[in-house]
Amino acid sequence: MLVVVVACGMLSAGGLAAADAEDTEPIVAQVNDPRAYGHRVGDVLTRTIVLDVPGRLTLDEASIPTPGRIGHSFELRRVTQDWRPTLRGRRYTLGFDYQVFRAPNEPVVLDLPSFTLRFDGQPRGEELRIDFAPVGLAPLAPVEAPLRAGLGTLRPDTPALRVDTLPERRRLGLYAALALLPLAHLAMVYLGWPWWRRRQRPFARARRQLEGMLATAPTDEWLDAWRTLHAALDATARRVLHAGAVDRFVAEQPAYAAVRGEMLQFFERSERFFFGGQAPLEADRLWLRDFCRRCFDIERGRA
Repeated sequence: MLVVVVACGMLSAGGLAAADAEDTEPIVAQVNDPRAYGHRVGDVLTRTIVLDVPGRLTLDEASIPTPGRIGHSFELRRVTQDWRPTLRGRRYTLGFDYQVFRAPNEPVVLDLPSFTLRFDGQPRGEELRIDFAPVGLAPLAPVEAPLRAGLGTLRPDTPALRVDTLPERRRLGLYAALALLPLAHLAMVYLGWPWWRRRQRPFARARRQLEGMLATAPTDEWLDAWRTLHAALDATARRVLHAGAVDRFVAEQPAYAAVRGEMLQFFERSERFFFGGQAPLEADRLWLRDFCRRCFDIERGRA
C-alpha cells in the first residue's frame, strides 16, 4: 500500500511536493496495487485508491479513467467509485479492474498505466498523479516442451473407448416400432380402409369379374356374370330389384337416371336368357360389359 499526501498543486505518487503555506489540509491517498508477480492472460487485476480529501476540494469525476482497451496488454473492464463524508471533508474510494490480454512466451514485467486526478476548490484546484504499478506476467506454457521421455514429441491420439451400443439400438428399434403403430393405424383408417371399401362396392366387384372375361367365354360363365350384375343392382338398391321397381330406384338414387333405359334392357334380356332359353350372343356380352362399366362410373362418382 502506498500512502501519498498532497498539500497543493501537482504531486507525484512517488514523492511529496512543496506545501503551500496557505493550504492547511492536504490530500491523503492510499493506493492498493495488485501483487507484482504471478499473473497470466485472462486474470483480472484490481487496483484500489482511497482518497481523504479536505472539505475545500471536490474530485472532478471527468478526470477518473473510463473503461476501455489499454494498448495490447490490458483492458480497464470496470471502474467503481464511492464517497462518504468525514470530519475533515470527504473520503473517496475508487476501484479499477484491469484484465490481462497478453500471453507472453516468457516472463515479462508490464506497467498498469498512471493517471492524474483533478480536484476543484478554492482558492485553486489541485491535481494528484497516480503512478504506474508494475505487474509480472508469466506464460501459460513454455515455448518448447521438456525433452523428458513422452513429453518432447507430439503424442498419438488416445484410442476411443469402445462402447456396446446393442442395448441402445434395441431400444431405438422398440421406440421406432411403437411410433409406427399410430402411423399404421392412421394409414389404415384414411388410406387402406377407404380403398378396401371402394373395391368392395357392388359394381366394382362385378366390373372386376367382367373385365377378366373374354367375349368367347362359355355361356355358363356369362350367365354367371349376369347373375353377378343382378346381385350388384340388388345390393345398390338394398332390395331385390326388377323391371317394375326401376323407376322407384331411380327416384331414390337420381344418379342412376342416366342408365334407366339400360336397366330396363338388362331385365328384359335377363328374362330371355334365364326364362326363354336363349343364349347371350357376343353383342349381348359386350353390351353387358359396357352397362356394368357405366354403373361402376356412377357408383364411383357417388363416393
